[in-house]
Parts: sequence; structure tokens; C-alpha cells
Amino acid sequence: MVTIIKNQLLKHLSRFTKNLSPEQISLSALRGAGELQDLTLDEDLLTDLLELPGWVRLTSAKCNRASFRIQWTKLKTVPIMLNLDEVHIALEVCMEPRVVNPGAGGSMPIPGKYSYIHKVIDGISVAVNQVQIEFKCDAFTSSVQISRVTVESRTPEGRKGDLRLTRIKSPDTGQLLIFKELEWQSARIEAKAHGVAAANLPPLRLLLGNTHCRIVIKKRLSDCAVLGSRLVLRPEPLAWALTDGQLRAALACAAALADPVRRATQQATRAKAAHKIEEPREQITTRSSTGERDILARMFAKHDVRETSYHLLAPRIDLHLCDDPGLGRSEMPSLANGGALQVTLVSMQADLFPYHKASNDRRHWRGYREAATPHSQWLSQALSTFCTTLLDSLDPRPLTPSNKTSQPERQEEALSNGLNHKPAAAPQASSTAPSTNSTTSQASPTRTRILQQLGKLMTTCLVLRIDDFTVYKVSTGSKSREALKPFMSAEKATLPGDAGLLHAELTFFYYPGDVCFPVPAPKLYVQLSPVRVSLDVASAVWLAAFLPHVAQAAAAATPQAAAASYLDVRMEAIMPKIVLEAGSEHISQQRDRPKELHICTARATLTNVREPTRANTAGTRADLASIISALRRTAPPRGEFPCSPDDIDPIHEQFILHADNLDDIDRGTTITPELLWRENRAIWCARVEPLWADFCGARATNYKPAPLLDATPLTAWLCFEDGLSRIWVVGRTCGLAGLQLNHYQMLFLLRQLERLADLAAWLSHQAARLPDADDGSIVIGLVVPAVEMTLVLPSSCPGQESSRDLDSVPLDSSSLNDLKLGSESTMAPSMQDRDSGVLATQASIEVCTAQPLPAEEIPPPSPGIGGFGGFSSMRRGFNSLVTSIDSALTRDDARSDAASTASSDSERYVVVGLAAESPDDADVAFREFEHGRVSSGVEVAAEVVERSSSPSDHSVTSSCRRRDVISTVTWRLNNIHLVQQSVNCKSALRLTADDMITDECSAIPWDEFQNKFSMRARAYTEPPVDESDELGPRDTPRVALRLVRTELERMLDEKGVPVGLAPYEELLEARLRELSIALNMSTALALSEFIEDEVIVPPMPLEVLIESVKLHLVEDRPTRSISSPPPQPLDVDLTTLRLTRDTAGVVCLGPPISTPSTVGSPATPQPQPELEEAMEKIDRLNKENEELRKRLQTAARIAEDNRELRAKVEEASVLRQCVHAAQQEAASLLADKQELLEAVRILQEQISGGCRGKR
Repeated sequence: MVTIIKNQLLKHLSRFTKNLSPEQISLSALRGAGELQDLTLDEDLLTDLLELPGWVRLTSAKCNRASFRIQWTKLKTVPIMLNLDEVHIALEVCMEPRVVNPGAGGSMPIPGKYSYIHKVIDGISVAVNQVQIEFKCDAFTSSVQISRVTVESRTPEGRKGDLRLTRIKSPDTGQLLIFKELEWQSARIEAKAHGVAAANLPPLRLLLGNTHCRIVIKKRLSDCAVLGSRLVLRPEPLAWALTDGQLRAALACAAALADPVRRATQQATRAKAAHKIEEPREQITTRSSTGERDILARMFAKHDVRETSYHLLAPRIDLHLCDDPGLGRSEMPSLANGGALQVTLVSMQADLFPYHKASNDRRHWRGYREAATPHSQWLSQALSTFCTTLLDSLDPRPLTPSNKTSQPERQEEALSNGLNHKPAAAPQASSTAPSTNSTTSQASPTRTRILQQLGKLMTTCLVLRIDDFTVYKVSTGSKSREALKPFMSAEKATLPGDAGLLHAELTFFYYPGDVCFPVPAPKLYVQLSPVRVSLDVASAVWLAAFLPHVAQAAAAATPQAAAASYLDVRMEAIMPKIVLEAGSEHISQQRDRPKELHICTARATLTNVREPTRANTAGTRADLASIISALRRTAPPRGEFPCSPDDIDPIHEQFILHADNLDDIDRGTTITPELLWRENRAIWCARVEPLWADFCGARATNYKPAPLLDATPLTAWLCFEDGLSRIWVVGRTCGLAGLQLNHYQMLFLLRQLERLADLAAWLSHQAARLPDADDGSIVIGLVVPAVEMTLVLPSSCPGQESSRDLDSVPLDSSSLNDLKLGSESTMAPSMQDRDSGVLATQASIEVCTAQPLPAEEIPPPSPGIGGFGGFSSMRRGFNSLVTSIDSALTRDDARSDAASTASSDSERYVVVGLAAESPDDADVAFREFEHGRVSSGVEVAAEVVERSSSPSDHSVTSSCRRRDVISTVTWRLNNIHLVQQSVNCKSALRLTADDMITDECSAIPWDEFQNKFSMRARAYTEPPVDESDELGPRDTPRVALRLVRTELERMLDEKGVPVGLAPYEELLEARLRELSIALNMSTALALSEFIEDEVIVPPMPLEVLIESVKLHLVEDRPTRSISSPPPQPLDVDLTTLRLTRDTAGVVCLGPPISTPSTVGSPATPQPQPELEEAMEKIDRLNKENEELRKRLQTAARIAEDNRELRAKVEEASVLRQCVHAAQQEAASLLADKQELLEAVRILQEQISGGCRGKR
């Protein structure tokens, strides 16, 4: 009998093995045990049977010993145990997708209906002592060693138990769920890159601890076909140390696999998706229509696998990045011996959904909230626009009524947007096929076929979510062992309990099968919740050396086609904060000296996708055109100071073409997937809505925020050349930019500017070390309509502290003259943006008296959202925003205690067993992962609730009230044109302004000044702009400034090797003309004390030319003698004055002199012969300018005509769609009318027949 069993076993196993003999098999039939020795498997057959990916091939598979044990009397409840000792597997990468052998399945019996034998096979448990995998590729070789691998059947809750509890059968759909768990004790991965570029790269090593993998398989009972699966991988907390060489090696290995994996995956995904499209229809037809669902159906629905998905749940990942000697290591002295940066990721979840239908919703995705972030609306608008554009492109013919009768057509599901929203009106109307005897149109068949194909559109979506991450400041090999401080971290106090810090989505579109039809462009969306970046010079310099070195290796390994891929990108950061911290120079005895400067914004957005044309917001092409117009309108005349012949125009040609919609990509007319990928994605738009800055940590304000910059929206556009080496930026702020500053805040800023200058010098030095450093440049152009800079000075009127008649205090700025308190009608868009949307509506102000703190008292830590000074109500506003989001997203989590089983035997036992152990959540892997995340955030959530309940935190004056009286002087500049350019080793900053106005207030309470400061932007109204000014002659600006910095040759050491930073020369040139300034004498003296620094710095050389400047100085100081006459004002008229200062600090005053300066130097004209020659050139240039001006006017008219034509085309397109919809509706109504008339006729005939029958 044993021989017979051996022969039968040998017969079946010989199909999968090579040279298997009976001597290799040991069998004990009665005990149900057996053993096989030295098995060599057929690699070609297993490659196809295991359905390995098309980019990999199995070349060898061996097992030294395999044993099994079968409990014959307990097959229903106890699994068959299969134990493997050592398994050796060899794999190789297929550079071309492997052709699947269609005849390989013939060696396996055709599966029939799910039966008892299938239950036994599905319940087999496998244990492997050690698995050794060798992986070979042309670019690298790797090995994976896995120990203690087990595959077992588990209950839906992940427990070991009766086999009957490891399956759930649906009584309505004829489907089955099987629950498995894969576990290994440890894994060791090693890889070594090959080739010339990777010759010196070190090997890559990774150790993984205990890892669990939950697997749910969905089968069809009628033919045992696998309909879907869900795989959840849960590793233990991971710590990984990587040098930049190892990181470059990892990128090289990934790049070598990228192309084969991409091609094979696309081919396999499309082939499998063709089956996925048909399967749901078969399931739906068999679904029970009864409203009563039994316990088995509810249990199956709770654990159902709606679609195939793969998940990675990592509780914690610690990455330690280390630099190697070379270009990847900075030459900064503190980093010369190397540094390390630690990155900690907490609760990271990565989800992959390869077969998601675009028209289906995503509500069944675990932990996915469609309305939690704006990605749903963005994707919805994109798909709707794609559908409309595709229909207009492929079927542009107008609809004409026809009396032809068409046969009824099966109505296809119209494409929505994949997010459970309705499609556009035109496609929805066109997708409905008319009924018999209805009016059709000539374009209806084409549009119907298009919509039928769009209804099959599928997506592959990768979702990445991280609950918390921290990037610590760089650590060096110094002996001091200080605790690591965060460089970038989450603002946990501003996050609700279940909100994640990072949400990223990458979506690709495709059609099932081998179909060549237009698809939407791939889309990447990233949202970052509140983060705090503490600027650290050493960390920033370390990253500037480490990241480009790694990026160059990645770019070299990436194929050119992949590098130039077309991708729609939108990235948003909600309430980010950049913090500048005081150093050792901080003096706690200075009450007004801050400890930190917070640069904040409510929302920062970066995207390469344009907003809809009709949207009256930033980010449209019209917005870019207006910024270009403002730059041209405010730019100084070329050839005049502060311009120079070597200046670069900040308005790049790409900006102009993009604004006029002339840079679209020509895709031709051939039907391809990229047919509609026409818009240029090389132009990026960055928006900051709005931007403000606050000082924090001063004892005088009770450690509450004090504003530096009032809320100001900022929009910038970017374009690149040669990768990222050449950058152009144009931008504009909206409304009035208000700033305030006192003496100690100025000292804080000076020290921070020194650190930023040091940082800029090291960044420039690091950029010069790169191979393509000679080609690098950056040009930034910025327009600011108006800036008011208020300097807060000590009051010259003592005894004002007791005066509280606030109405009698004059306003501090000329911009407040027409201010109507309490009126919101004049609010600028910047303040409206800040007070609405993300932020809550400002509440009434409540004032409390601040209690002074002793100097030695340690201040409380900076509050999370309260750090946004002047607007601490953002804390309450964000909390209410989160509350509204949560209320809108509340899901129906009705608890169900259902249970089910796959077997028909002992069904009552199975139902009771599963129902007793099943909690409410569907998957135990997700539940345990989320439980660990929620438990760690309970304390934080309590803190948020406590802070959000604080009353009246409107501004700094609502938290404390200062009784001191101050004086202010305000300087206002209008139409500021700012350009910064850096090319090679030279940088230049030029600034112009149309006017400079001063205003002062000798005495005003500090708290009232803060209230009025926050209302400046509301009172400001930007003057109307005349577009003809852009082409007209530009007046010479009254305020012009140019700062030039030139780097010199680096110092050499004794060996002739350059060391340290390159020395530099700086020169500040300025011109002031036709200004009238009035100041009190006390203010002028206070200003001299205000600008006094606490340290001695090397003087900067400067040259200032003053022309027609009038000073009116009013003596407001009390006289020393009672009998003295009242002081008279002093008027100073400076017709022409030249002020210079050299590197030694010597200041010279005198008339302008003739110098061989550049055309931009504010020097006097040249001698008479040269002047005549210059005048001739000027006349010639004026004539040429006039001719060019005429051409520009013609071009402007043409551009305006083009804009009008595009608007008319868009309007015509909309009207055409409306006409299409109306005609379809009319056709439907006519059809209904015909049916009603036919019904009336039939009824009349029946009535007439009945009457005749009665007669």
C-alpha cells in the first residue's frame, strides 16, 4: 500500500520536480507523516504557475528536506503541516517582459466547484526554517536571507483556531474569503551595484526584524477563481543607517529595476484589469435583492475585499544619514569631520490600489477620507475637464436634429470622477442613448463610443500617509553629548487626534487590455499639515552638500525618458512655520528682546497645473500676465541707475509665452494616450496666502507674539533651464505690506541676518563645488505695491502713561486717515483670505493686564498655534476647521456582530464562534496599527481641547496689555520693484520705489498701536492701474538702490590648496531724488539711537547721490530757559550731494565727481564732448524705443484680441454644450410625447372597442 501511495505521489510531484525517485520519499500512511529529500523543482513551470511578475524569472529552486504531517481524523479542523528545512531560490531580472507560457496551466487539473479538497489545500500550514534568495541583474546582485518563515490560516481577527473559522462564505454572491498570515522572524538583505559608475559604491545592507503579513484571498465558489486579495505588511520598528554612498547604491539598484518593472507591470496590469471589469457585473447579477441580510452576509460584507490592494503599516522608521568624504561632505569647519542626520517617521502607511475603476468611489479604502483634504475636488475637476476636452476634441461637430430611428442601445455607465461625484452635464446627457422613435444627432454614436471607453477608465493609485515625522539637526563627532534638537517637526498641538501629518497620492490612468486611447495625465498630490522648521545653519549646509550629491547619482541612473515624464503636481502645506532662534547673544535682561522669529502662513501651495480660466484667483495665466505687466510698469528705464549692462531680465521668455498660451506641446492628431497632454508643465506657481512674521519670547509682551510683518498674500511663478541650475522667479504681493520694529527687535534681526549671510556664503560655496556650477544662475523679480515700515521708539512725552483718552491720540500712519473703524467693506483681499477659509472669524477683543515676570523666571514654552503672533485666534480657527471637517466626514460605523463561514458543515458552530470573537473593525492589522497611533495621541488631543477653550485670543493685545506710551515714525514706499540676481560668483540686488513718505506720532499707547497696525491693510486700497503705462516712458524712480557683491579668489594654504570661504567685496550704491521729508527733532535723535548696533562690524562701502531732497526738521523738545523764544523749524534743501564711505569707515561729503563708473553709477555726467556723443546715442535710442513701443502696442492689441478670441471660443464651447444638452432633452421630450400620443391612441381604440362590445 505504501508503494502504491508513493507511486501516486511520485506521479503528481514529477510535474513540478526534476529527477525525483522513490528513494527520496519516506512515507508512513497510517500516521499521516512523510518526508522528501533533496528536491529540485522545475523552475520554468513554477515561474508560470506561481504567476511571478513579468520582469523576473525563476532560474533555480531547491529544498534539502521537506516533511508533512496529516491528521486524517481532523482534516476539517486541523491543517496539514508542511515543514521545509532550507530553500534556495535563484532569480534573474528580465530586461524585456517575460512571455507567459499559455500551456503551463495544462499540467494542473482544471479546477471545478469549490469542494472539500480545496478546503484542505487552502488550509495547509507551511513552516520554513531558512530561505535563501539570490537575485541577479546586469546592474547589481543581491541576496535575501529569511529565517523562521511560517504561513498559517487565521481567523478574521488574526487568531489561531479551527480551520472552519478561517473562511467566510457569502450566501448571496457565491464568494469565499480565506484568511492567512505570513510571518518571518528575521530577514537580511544585501545588494552590491556593478558598473563603472558604481565601482566605488559600498554594499547595501538592511536587517528586518519580526514581520507579519496579513493576507485575505477572495475566491469564486463556482470555479475557484481568485477575484481579489488584500495584503497587509506590518514590520517591527526599523532602524537603518545609510551613508551617501549606500544611498547612491540603493538609487542605482532601484533605477536598474525601474524600467523593466514599469513595462512588465503595465502589461500585466492591463491584462488583469480586463478581467476585473467583467467580474463585478457577474457578481451584481447574483446579489440578493432582499432587504434582510443574515449574519453571514453581514460578516462577509465587513471583511469583503472590494478590490485588490497592498498595504505597508510601519509603526516607526529611524533613518540615520551619514556623509562620506568627498563632494557629499561640506567643507564647513564644524562639518569637516562628517555629520549625521536622523529622520524619524512614525505611523507610516503606504497603500497601493492597482485596479481601481475611475468611476467608483473610495469609501471602502481603509482610513481614507475623500473630503479630509482638497485632493478629491482637485481630482474631480481634472477628470471632468479631461472628459469635456476629449469630447470636444474627438467630436467637435455641432448637433443637428434628425428624424432617423435608432435601435435601443445599452446605456453605459458615464464617467464620473472616481470620487463619487456626478459627471459634467454635457457628457451625462450625451451618454444616454435615445429610445426608439426619438430624435438623434449625427454626433451621438461617436460620443456614445467615447463615453463607453471612458467608462472603462481605471487607475493605479499609491497613497502615502505619515502621522508624524521629525528631522533632527545634524550631529557631529564632537565630545559634547547634547540631546538631539528637531530641525523639522510636526506642530502636534494643532492636529486633531486622527489627522495625519503627510498625505500624498500618486495616480496613474489606463484602460484594460491593449487599448490605445487618450487618458488623463498622471497626478501627484501632496498635503503637509502644520510643521515647524527651526533654521539651523549647520543642518542646512549639510543638506546642501548631501542631497545634490545623491541627486546627481539618481539623475545619472534615471533614464532620460523617465526624467522627462509628464506629471500634474499639486503640493500644499497647511500652516507651516519657519523659526529663527536667538543664539548665545540673547540677553534676558532686555525685556523687549525676542528669542524667536516665526515666519508663518496659513496655506502654501506649489503646482504646475493652471487654475480654471474663469477662476478669479491666483494661479491662472491671467494672473501671470498681470505680474509681468506690473514688473514692466515698475521697472526703471534701461540704461539708468540702478540698472547695469550685465543685468538679466527677470521676465523669462517662457513666462511671456505661457501667459499668452503659446507654449502648448504639439501632440499631433493621432489617437494616443498622451493626446491631451498639451499644457506646458514646466512653469510652476507658488502661492502663500497670506504671509506674516512674529517675534516671540520677549518678556515685555509676557512671552506673547509681537508682529513684525502683517498678513500679506504672495504669489510667485517659477521656470527652470538645464534642470535646476538656472532659475527665474517673478512674484507680487497684494495690498499693503506693513512692518513694525523696535530697537531690540532690530538687534535680533541683525544677528539673524549675519547667520543668514553665513548660510548664503556656504551655500554658494557648496554650489561652486558642483560639476555644472559655472552654468548656474538665479534671478528673482518682485513687485510690492506699497510698504509701510514703522519704527517703534521711546516716547518723548513722559507722563503719558496715565492718559487713557484713546480717541484723542493721533493715528500713527497716513494710511489710517480714511479708516472707518468697524467697517469691513474696505478690507483688503489679504486680510479677507487670512480671516476666512482656514482661519476663524475674528472675535471681539478682550483686554487683560499683563503681570510682569521676574528676570530670572523661565518663560513658558511657545504655544503651538499661538506662536503665530497677532493672530493667535488661528488656534481656535484651525480647531473649528478640523471639527467641521470631522463632522462632514463622519462615517456610519454602525456596529455589526455578524459572522460567517465557507463550509456548509457545522454552520451554526462557525457562526457562533466568529460572532463571539469579532469586534467592530474589519481588519485586525489596520485596527492594531491605528490603536497604537491613537493611544500615543491622547495626551496631545487633550492639550488641544484645553487650549482651544481659552477665551478671546484675538491678538497680542488680548493676551496682555502694556501701559507704556511709545512714539512711532512710519516710512512708506510705493511701487517697489525688487530684482535679485546671482550669476557665477557675483550677485546684485537692485531696488526702486516711486516715492517715500514719512509720518510720525509722538505719543500713542502701545496696545492701541498694535490694534491700528493690524487694521492698516483693511484701510488700504490699491490705486487703479492704467495698462497704457506699461508701454509709456518710465519716469526716473525717486528711490533707487543697488547692492553688488563679488567673490574673490579663495585663500591658499601652505600646500597651495584653497581653504575656507572665498572673500568678497560689497558696494552699496543709492540715489535719492525729489523727496520731501518732515521729522521732529526728537524723532531724528531717537533714530540715531535706534540704528546703534551692539557689536562693531566692518563698514560696508557705499556711495549715495542725493538730488533735490528737502528736509523739514521741527524742534519739539522743551527749551532749557523759560525766557527763550519758541524754536523755529529747520529747513534743509540738498540740491546735489555725494556721500561715500570706504572700507575704513571714512565718510566723505561733497559734490558729484566724474568717475569711470558704469552706466548705473550715480555719478555726474561726462565732459562735454562725451555728453554730446551720449546725447546723440540717446536720441537714436529714443527713436528706436519709439519704434519698438509702436510694435509693442501692436503686439499688445494682438494679444488682447487673442485673449478675447479665446474667451469667445470658451464661451462658444460652453454654449455648444448647453445646446447639445438642450437638444438631447428636446429629443427625449419628443420621444415621450410620441409615446404618450401612441398610448392615448391605444387607449382610445380600447375604449372604442369596449363600447362596441357592450353594444
